[in-house]
Amino acid sequence: MQDILSYVIKNIVTTPADVKIEEVIDETGTTTYLVTVNPSDVGRIIGKEGKVIKAIRTIMRVIAIQKGVHVRVSVVSESEDNQNSTPVEEQVAVETEDSLNVEV
Repeated sequence: MQDILSYVIKNIVTTPADVKIEEVIDETGTTTYLVTVNPSDVGRIIGKEGKVIKAIRTIMRVIAIQKGVHVRVSVVSESEDNQNSTPVEEQVAVETEDSLNVEV
């Protein structure tokens, strides 16, 4: 999954060499991908009204559902001096059909 995310993001940004994707798995089994790009490319990844990051998350959601896992994608904004890292956006975990509780 990280390979697909990397491929998509590197084809959007202007400096693909600066793309870093960190995979973090928490105790509940949710995989979080922390995407760090060049500060000048953060706007390209988020897009107008967040449409680009929503599309990236939709791609990852489809893959996660097929594999039956929980996934988050977060864009991390780094300052020029690389001392402060703060998440720009956060998405809640994707739940598969098996784990949804639906009352009729």
